[in-house]
Amino acid sequence: MHINILNKITFLFLITILFQGFLIAQEEVVEETVVISAKYPIPLSEVIGSVDSISLKDIESRQVSDLRDLLDNTIGVSVTKDVYAGRTFNNTISIRGMGDKRVNLLIDGVRFGETYNGYGRDLVDTELLKRVEILKGPSSALYGSDGLAGALLYITKDPSDLVTDNSLYQSITAGYDSDNEHSKLSYLAANVGERMEGLIQVTTRDLSETELHDDATKKPNPFSGEQSSVFLKGKYLISDNLGLTLTFDNQEWEGDIKLSSDLGTSGYPQMISTTSAIGDDDGSRDRVTLSFDFSAQSGFYDNGSFSFYSQETDQRQVTNIDKNILGNFVNGARGPQFVPNIPPTPIREFKDYIFDQSIEGFALQFFKSIKSKSGLTQNIVYGAEQESIDVTRPRYRTETNLLTQAVNSNIGGELYPNKTFPDTETVRTAFYVNNRIDISDKTSIVIGARHDSYELNISVDQLFKNVNPFGYSLVEQDDSKTSLKFGFIRDLAEDISFFYQYAEGFRSPDFFNSNLSFTNFAFRYTIIPNPELGPEESEGHEFGLRGATDNGSWSLAVYENDYKDFINSASTGFTNTGLLSFEYQNLESVNIKGVEFQSSFDVTENLSTTFGVNSSSGKQKGAKLTNIDPDQAILGLLWSSSSGKLTIDSYIKATAEGPQGLPPACGRSGCEKALELPGHVLLESYLGYAANDNLSFRLAVRNITDEKYWNWTSVAGSNASDSGLDYFLNPGRNYSLSFKLSF
Repeated sequence: MHINILNKITFLFLITILFQGFLIAQEEVVEETVVISAKYPIPLSEVIGSVDSISLKDIESRQVSDLRDLLDNTIGVSVTKDVYAGRTFNNTISIRGMGDKRVNLLIDGVRFGETYNGYGRDLVDTELLKRVEILKGPSSALYGSDGLAGALLYITKDPSDLVTDNSLYQSITAGYDSDNEHSKLSYLAANVGERMEGLIQVTTRDLSETELHDDATKKPNPFSGEQSSVFLKGKYLISDNLGLTLTFDNQEWEGDIKLSSDLGTSGYPQMISTTSAIGDDDGSRDRVTLSFDFSAQSGFYDNGSFSFYSQETDQRQVTNIDKNILGNFVNGARGPQFVPNIPPTPIREFKDYIFDQSIEGFALQFFKSIKSKSGLTQNIVYGAEQESIDVTRPRYRTETNLLTQAVNSNIGGELYPNKTFPDTETVRTAFYVNNRIDISDKTSIVIGARHDSYELNISVDQLFKNVNPFGYSLVEQDDSKTSLKFGFIRDLAEDISFFYQYAEGFRSPDFFNSNLSFTNFAFRYTIIPNPELGPEESEGHEFGLRGATDNGSWSLAVYENDYKDFINSASTGFTNTGLLSFEYQNLESVNIKGVEFQSSFDVTENLSTTFGVNSSSGKQKGAKLTNIDPDQAILGLLWSSSSGKLTIDSYIKATAEGPQGLPPACGRSGCEKALELPGHVLLESYLGYAANDNLSFRLAVRNITDEKYWNWTSVAGSNASDSGLDYFLNPGRNYSLSFKLSF
């Protein structure tokens, strides 16, 4: 069904206006504060630029179990489903049409690190979260490299969020999701004393493959997995001016997958029939953070913090494949001729790919508020950060001839074991300052700058030499980048303000972009490092209006982001050995512009409404950009009983058709008409019931009308006849339920 999005948005907007006409006066509520926009708490109404916040109430009421659930109702943000990377529970985040490595991800201020081809950085147990903040627009002036498009900050629970002084809180939560037969069990305990407080949470999850819509022509690869987490947080008030926080976060996962999508017959120059492909994945992430929070009556700072953190991520993908070599294509007088193997040669293939990453770093930050006699107030946050990231990725692969038991490690033109890039240490050092100046009660400006230095140090071993037979010179990056930020906000009336922000972002070349050095003789190509590779950069402009009443708030933002020097692979011609050569270069420039509107109002004492709409477009070299989400509108109706025991939250989400007029989708087989998706409308509802002070139940029903639909960012760039599109279909009607017992 094709949908006129303008009509849909107009309809939803009129409903919102209608509800607002029935607003009744309510008591003013305490305004929410966010950290991500300034590195210190600031009221949302005073933020310069667009920031969204997802509360603990939202996380619990919508029964969020993964990243896609978490961000599903956030305007201008989408999550991409990647079939290959899904083996490791990995999804990528896009903010206003730009994502993957170009979005900063942090948990309690600690970077998640870097990602690589199927190994994710997003894994966090949503049970641990009390709030999530999303900064839309370049964020490098605050958070450094990777902040081209924005930043996402996970904030974990504190003991004081759950319990009052000198008491113990405990809870058990159990839940089930029908779309992937996801079951979870979580135990949480928290205690707050006079000077000490602590929290422990243990969560286990059982997972299977995510079901596709019943109309899908494909079946998902059968999957069975487990995920567990242990989270510890302890705080000790050493004195009135000094506090200590120790956090330990362990995430572990494992899964078995039958790669049914890999079965079948294909190949050149060998014709191969794959009869079995079994994957066995596992991984872990351990994070330890030690933080000191201090305050003093000093000329240099009012308060500050010093944090040291360490993070270890180990991921492994093992694949066992049974196949038969049916024959070979050989060059003859009339072109390639197929010569069959009689009988076919049975082969057992073993793959063992490992990705290990370790991060150590520290962060020192100070805050100072200065008030002048003229009434001018400066809120200054400044600090320094340094982190070291070590990455290695060895690959082991063998083929065993089951007739002769001969073992071959030269496969597909590659010699194994190998590493496609050398072991790399990335060192980042940064200094930053951000000053919010309240010129008057009506006008404030923000000026910020951050200087990042980064270097890549490499270590070459025999495994890397196995894929670099020509001994290409490698790149040891040593560079720096200064990112700027400027903005102001002005009250136009008592409840209406105008803001403007200019912000810069960048992403430094990582271990993969800089030193991927690889030669495949069977397919006659080679990849050469580029010593001239520079960082990706972005500039963002945003204008906005923001208003508030006793009953709610609204905001309107218009933005334009320019991205340049995108890092992409490009052919450099043929080498003197006849190999087609590639290297990573700074190539592309992209322009994205759009508009967002959001509102939230109390209609009655028991009913509130939310409304959001986003419309954006992008161009690359004058052509329409493929990865921009279609226009979307979301209307939410949130009701609670007078007693507060029963809540019902319902949402209508309308997504336009398209995008239209995209350039042809081009691949190895040529160019075809680009994919255009029909629009869709989704209905979902969330019910919560508190039986008493200790026991509560929740039910969520998603895609109530059983709509068949795709998320655009998961299939962007595909052609209209792509046979694998159905692998990216979302589930049909599905539900989740949970209960929580606290005592």
